[in-house]
Amino acid sequence: MQSNVTTQKNTETVANILLDINAVKLNVENPFTWVSGIKSPIYCDNRVINSDVSARNEVLRCFVELIKYKFPDVEVIAGVATGGIPMGILIADKLNLPFVYVRQESKKHGMMKQIEGNYIAGQKTVLIEDHISTGGSSLIAYNALIDGGMNVLGLISIMTYGFEKAKNLFNQNNVCFDSLCNLDVVLSAAFDKGIINIDEKNSILSFRNKPESWGA
Repeated sequence: MQSNVTTQKNTETVANILLDINAVKLNVENPFTWVSGIKSPIYCDNRVINSDVSARNEVLRCFVELIKYKFPDVEVIAGVATGGIPMGILIADKLNLPFVYVRQESKKHGMMKQIEGNYIAGQKTVLIEDHISTGGSSLIAYNALIDGGMNVLGLISIMTYGFEKAKNLFNQNNVCFDSLCNLDVVLSAAFDKGIINIDEKNSILSFRNKPESWGA
C-alpha cells in the first residue's frame, strides 16, 4: 500500500517536473491574462508533458500508483476532453483498462454523443483531468459520466491551483477529488530552485486566495 511519504515524494516529483519542463510559468511583474480577463502570476500548460518522454513517464507512474492506492477496483479510465485524453489513454493502457473521453457538450451531428467510447452502465470509473482551476469543466464531465450511468469513483488531475471556488464546487457535488500536485508544493519547489523569492511566493499565494482582485 502506498504510504504518505511516497505520496508526498510523488507530489514533489511532479512539481519539479512541471517547473523543469516549463509547464508552469511564474511571473509576478508581468502577469498572464486568462480568457476570463483575470490577471494571473501563474500559467500552467500541462500539454507540454506529452512531448517530453521522461516527464510523461514519471507523471504516468505517479498517476498509476495513486489510482492503484485509492481506487484499486476501477474498471474504466475516462479523460476530460481535451487535456485529460493523452494521459488518460496512457493510464488505461498501463492498467489494461478500457478508455472513454468526455466532451464539454454533446456533438451536434452524427450520434450526438457526449461520452466517446464503449462502456457498461455501472462500471467503476476514474476521471482524469490535466489541470483544475475553477473546476467547472471537470464537473461538467463528471456529471456527464454520472448521467451516462457510470459509477464515478473520483477525479484526479495533474495540477490544481487549490481555489476555494473549485473546492466548494466539488464538495457541493460530492466529487471525490485528488491531484498529483498543487500550487503550494510548486511554489515551494520554485523557491528552492531560486525561480521566485519569498515576496513573489507570497504574492502568488495571495492570488490563489483572491484571484479576481489580485493585481487590481
